[in-house]
Amino acid sequence: MREVSRWKALAFIYFFMLAFALTFQGIPPVLGFIVSSLGISHAQAGTLMSFFGLPGIFISIPGGILADVYGSRYIGIVSLVITLVGSLLVGFGNSYFILVAGRIISGIGALTIAIIAPRAVSQWFQKEELGMAMGIFNTCMPLATILTLNLFSRLAAFKGWRFPILLTSFYCLLVFIMFYFKFPSSPGEKKQQEKSSFKKSLNGIRNTGLSVWLVAAIWMMYNASVISYLTFGGDYYVSVGYSASYAGFLTSLLMIGSLLLSPLVGYLIDKVGKQEYIIAGSSVVLAALMFFVPRTELNPLLLGILIGIASPFVPAPVFSLVPKLLPPEKLGLGYGILSTCLNVGVLIGPLMVGLSYDRTLSYLSGFNLMAIFALSTAIIAILFPFINKSAQIKEES
Repeated sequence: MREVSRWKALAFIYFFMLAFALTFQGIPPVLGFIVSSLGISHAQAGTLMSFFGLPGIFISIPGGILADVYGSRYIGIVSLVITLVGSLLVGFGNSYFILVAGRIISGIGALTIAIIAPRAVSQWFQKEELGMAMGIFNTCMPLATILTLNLFSRLAAFKGWRFPILLTSFYCLLVFIMFYFKFPSSPGEKKQQEKSSFKKSLNGIRNTGLSVWLVAAIWMMYNASVISYLTFGGDYYVSVGYSASYAGFLTSLLMIGSLLLSPLVGYLIDKVGKQEYIIAGSSVVLAALMFFVPRTELNPLLLGILIGIASPFVPAPVFSLVPKLLPPEKLGLGYGILSTCLNVGVLIGPLMVGLSYDRTLSYLSGFNLMAIFALSTAIIAILFPFINKSAQIKEES
């Protein structure tokens, strides 16, 4: 009976996380329509993505602590309401400033969802099949990206740019109803809440241990690399002569690979463990591929497929490491730290790559930076077991 309930809970969590992913990725496919409809600049349109992620740097850790104190279900309901309000503001907004306000508000809610969801997965599965569960869970963002890129622009052309945004709002509403009436409390949730308090958890940030921050640093540098690739890869391929549609397809192979391979990566983790070495090996391969993209005459389709194969070997291992480093009552804090560093990576990666292009009018240095970010991921992962072991010895002594 327990087996059925765990996988049923994972389905709820998946639909819950999809609310975050669709809200986050809903803007890029309709940016051109927003620009022409509201008469704003492309720079202003671009900030609608930046302002979505910016709150995550500041609210992720408090949001994670609140989930530890009040539970996934209660904070999940609140975060869905906030996401829905922000999404509706964007969908009905008639000015740039209303859209910005809506994206900030929806970002606060949606990024809290992105903390609660992996926390809930960790609670339901704990050590048993956690890798597989995290592998399935990590197909959510690729699925949302593929859906929005392929459907939202077509819907916007047919019904106007507001229609797909409001469709996302409707989905948030459905998930809210489902979450409110059907989502079961995680095993041991009440006991964990009794051990947690906001003030105690906030004061305990410094005692979370260096190992958790190292995992967060891995997540930060990995996202700095892959988000930069997703942001500028299409433009690079267009600049070397490929059509816009084919350039978009080549870039999207990263997400397609993640969608297809993440469950397999999770299964591998359950069988062999060694997450840090899986992360390190795949990151070295990813760094080499990023370095060679603008330098080789190899078919870009082959490079894109290889990037799609290498990239899924980081997210599931990262998410499955947190429960090994923190007690159940601190999982929200742990995933909050991960989310904070994720948003820092999303901020600095594309910014640095964009600046390098502006200064050189070439993507060569930009792909160098992507490779450096990926290589940094590998270096931190290689150092992780040694530093973690040293920290454990200090704690025992």
